[in-house]
Parts: sequence; structure tokens; C-alpha cells
Amino acid sequence: MSSALTMCFVIFFTIIATTTSCSRKSELYLEGQGQAERDLKNGLFNMAEAESNNVPAYPEYMDLLHKRYGIGWCESSLPGDPRAAEEWVRGYNEVALPKIEQKLGAEVLKQTMADAQKAHDLSKGKN
Repeated sequence: MSSALTMCFVIFFTIIATTTSCSRKSELYLEGQGQAERDLKNGLFNMAEAESNNVPAYPEYMDLLHKRYGIGWCESSLPGDPRAAEEWVRGYNEVALPKIEQKLGAEVLKQTMADAQKAHDLSKGKN
């Protein structure tokens, strides 16, 4: 097989793999949006998080939101493709967060995150 033909196959399969990956991410993004719309229609105010979330105070943040305001959470985990899971979360939160902010006020979310960071720092012995 000539190197030109080999290169054509490599390019073809790269395009197919990239397109499939992109369409899967788009699909999950839309699924996340749809799930948020269904949850809100049922009176559920939730935020989503990806398993790969690396915000240190996030568990404290979600706990405070739940205790203070009844905000729940859902997690998306796709071990084979963490970026796709992040797309589901992004889709979900782009629908849910504006509704939560409308219900509570944007400042409430900011203040709750500040409180969560303080609680996190105290639990880790930081002043």
C-alpha cells in the first residue's frame, strides 16, 4: 500500500473518530438540557456535577445548598469519556442554574460558595 493511500486512511479514520466523538458530546449536552427541563417541570431544583469536578469546596457547597434551600444534585459519570460527561453536566446546568438563580438570587449562590470555601478551609485546618 502506498504511503499516500495509508495517509488517506489515517485521515479518514481520524475524521470519523472526531466526528463520532463530537456528535456524542452534542448528544449528551442535549440530553442534559432535556433532563434539567424535565426535573424543573416536576418541581426539582437540582445542579449537576461531573465525577471529574475538581473544585475543593464543591461537596460543602452542595451540602449547604441542599440544607439551606432544598437544592439537590445529580452526577454524571461516563468513565470511558469524562469530557462527554462534562457536556451532559454543562447542558443540565445551562438550563437549571438560571432557574435556581431566579428562585434564590445570584448573590445567594455566590455567598453559599464563599461559606462553603470557609467551611472547607476550616476542615482542612486553614485559617
